[in-house]
Amino acid sequence: MVDDTASVALRIEPGQDEDAQELERLTSTLQRQLLQLEVEDVERPVEGEAPPGTRGVDVAAIGGLIITLAKSSGVLGSVVGMIQKWVAGKGSRSVKLELDGDALEVTGLSSADQQRLITAWIERHSEP
Repeated sequence: MVDDTASVALRIEPGQDEDAQELERLTSTLQRQLLQLEVEDVERPVEGEAPPGTRGVDVAAIGGLIITLAKSSGVLGSVVGMIQKWVAGKGSRSVKLELDGDALEVTGLSSADQQRLITAWIERHSEP
């Protein structure tokens, strides 16, 4: 049986004026928006162990998400397209995506070169 799903690691790179609290808010907002797409799941990655004395709650990586989705250019394209819109006009903020060791950085800049990189990245990770 062929696995037709993929996990995309996402990392928000905040702008210069955004602190940890703002990054947490941005991550939550982006997670809710991604869940509205045809993805299977969007979760916070867990990094490290809970601090001593806490109730064992996992420590989530601020600014990070793991997106589980079908390996299709349509689904992956809709995720990347939504992220492009999300970062548009946000100054120095960007989002890094990684799938199977292949990374893509989506910035608020609208350029033909970036669009070619995005299209090639989606094609590399989509089922025919």
